Amino acid sequence: MNNLARYLVRLENKQKYTPKDASSFAKQVREVLGAKEAIGHLRISSRAVEFDLFAENSPALNKSKAALEKNFERIITLKLLDKAPVPGDRLEILKEGISLFNEERFWECHEVLEQIWHPAEGEERDIIQGLILTAAAFVHAQRNRTERSIAMLKKAKQKLGTRASYQGIDLNTVRKNIDAVIDSSLPAPFQVKL
Repeated sequence: MNNLARYLVRLENKQKYTPKDASSFAKQVREVLGAKEAIGHLRISSRAVEFDLFAENSPALNKSKAALEKNFERIITLKLLDKAPVPGDRLEILKEGISLFNEERFWECHEVLEQIWHPAEGEERDIIQGLILTAAAFVHAQRNRTERSIAMLKKAKQKLGTRASYQGIDLNTVRKNIDAVIDSSLPAPFQVKL
């Protein structure tokens, strides 16, 4: 797959697929696209089915897009992933990450927050890593990996520390929501207030 471009595709989830449908849905997509290697890392949220799509050129990408929309639902996001993020203001990047989290776009949230995590230090670095781990936990939940999701939420809570807030984020509420998910063993998404 070295010569293939990698895209993020998000399809509407009007059929109300759940993470338990991830394996069968991935198989269906691969059959429609006619290649086992056409997609990777399928995740299902309440709003969308998302996955990595690989295409060698624009005609191949257009063919895949048409097949996906014909056989499934409307594409709501198509984004090239093989490009470096544009540097930006830390607070704006944090807000973008939280917005993505609240839209159940956990994989994208994780990727965005890494931009400010790498240069951060000390307690701030731990808090950002805690937010990243929280998003990553829900990525695992979207892939029907409940045990891994719960384990990751436990690590996330530790990294979030004991501060009441960070840059306007109510960390006490985030930790309470994580506790509720851990106690229920059901990784149900929650909102992060900023």
